[in-house]
Amino acid sequence: MKVAFPAQMREIDQRIIDKGVPSLLLMEEAARSVYEEIADLNIRKAAILCGGGNNGGDGYAAARLMHAAGIDVTVVQCYAPTTDDCKTNATIYVSLGGKGVKLEEESIVGDLLAGSDMVVDAIFGTGFHGSLEEKILSLFEYVNRLDAYRLAVDIPSGVSGYNGSVSRNCFKADKTVTFGLAKTGHFLYPGREFCGKVVVSSAGFHRSIMDSLADSEVIDDEMASELLPERARNSYKGSYGSVLVIGGSEVYTGAPFLAAIGAFRSGCGLVYTYTPKGSANVIRNNLPEAIAMISSGDTLVPRDVDYLSEAIDKIDSIVLGPGIGRSEGSIEFVLKFLKSFPEKKFVVDADALFALVNDLSILGRSRNVLITPHIGEFARLNEGRTDLASFIEFCSRLSMNAILKGASSVFCNENGRIIINTAGSTALAKAGSGDLLAGTIAGFAAQTGDLERSGVLGMYLMGRAAELSDLCEPCNSASKISESYSLVFEHLRKMERRLHGTRP
Repeated sequence: MKVAFPAQMREIDQRIIDKGVPSLLLMEEAARSVYEEIADLNIRKAAILCGGGNNGGDGYAAARLMHAAGIDVTVVQCYAPTTDDCKTNATIYVSLGGKGVKLEEESIVGDLLAGSDMVVDAIFGTGFHGSLEEKILSLFEYVNRLDAYRLAVDIPSGVSGYNGSVSRNCFKADKTVTFGLAKTGHFLYPGREFCGKVVVSSAGFHRSIMDSLADSEVIDDEMASELLPERARNSYKGSYGSVLVIGGSEVYTGAPFLAAIGAFRSGCGLVYTYTPKGSANVIRNNLPEAIAMISSGDTLVPRDVDYLSEAIDKIDSIVLGPGIGRSEGSIEFVLKFLKSFPEKKFVVDADALFALVNDLSILGRSRNVLITPHIGEFARLNEGRTDLASFIEFCSRLSMNAILKGASSVFCNENGRIIINTAGSTALAKAGSGDLLAGTIAGFAAQTGDLERSGVLGMYLMGRAAELSDLCEPCNSASKISESYSLVFEHLRKMERRLHGTRP
């Protein structure tokens, strides 16, 4: 599903207006979309909180439609209308007998809200930035405690449409109706928690204009099914590529195993591992299909690069980092290994990211690298900055691919295009999930040769597997989640057949 940054959506609006579509007509389409979501809810009494900008104009127009349909609706004017379209719709609403009160009339507003079946937020929309005023904070603190259905117009007030950051006491919606395209902030935490169900209405918006100005997406079932590698019946293990997992140490013996199982369960044909003895024993005892090579020491050191150079030609993609540790020798190994094989596809995770702090230029020398940091790891790489804008700038500056892991993970490529993954559950908030993800991505990269495609598909597959797992979230684990990969494949193959007919 395509999504837009707020600035892109404003440009889309302006392009459509410049083509001759009146802005009031776009506002009317938005209001009708809001009304249609309300019409089936059996609402008897509603309050609409209106701001002074065009989000408030949407609210006045929706209030007029509700009033015409016989709903007892009252507008609470939180700010006086300031834009021309808001003034026009406010005037029309009042001229047709619409009721309204000002927020400053506290006793009336309190009773009105307490007696309403629904409260609609049309105060700020996606243009919000900064902090909410005290009067709005107090209003939302009260409204969010009410036993009333809450609907937000475009985005809950107090939530950034750009990165999902929030002000204190945001409006907490049961449903959000947005226009044209959904916004990135709808799907990023913490703002995602305040949006409820997001409904997108594209009435009045031309697809060609939206496609030309917005290229970010939220991955969904349809997109994932299109990304799946094909599997011809006349194939063999070499048809699906080979992955090399490098990592492990005396302390972290299980991490390479989880990466290896992720590679196998994503469809890869051959998996090699290179680890110290302890990790190799875990792999050999639990994943006999893997070819487990053993290093000479308890940690990997620079001389191991020379040994691996003999086997590297038969490898399609490499996972570097799971359980590798932070010893001086392992740091030197990581840097030397990345420099030695710049033509190979790398998924770099865990403590290999710690090593990169010493020399980020390695990332800029090759576009064949995908890093997968969580917030803490990315903060070390990027001088403490972890916001979305800094993440996009980081990827663009170093001409590389990255996934910033979290409850809503974000992929970004070298051009600053982002793809958001919303699939997943708290089952993934466990040790080993990052190792499983790295191996899964490398498994897809071995099959496709495309790190961007593999990164997007990998984070979606693991997230959906967590959702489909028959174990409850607190009791789940990375190894158990991998067992649900087959359920995701089955689901996506069915989706693909519905869309395009039978495929092997």
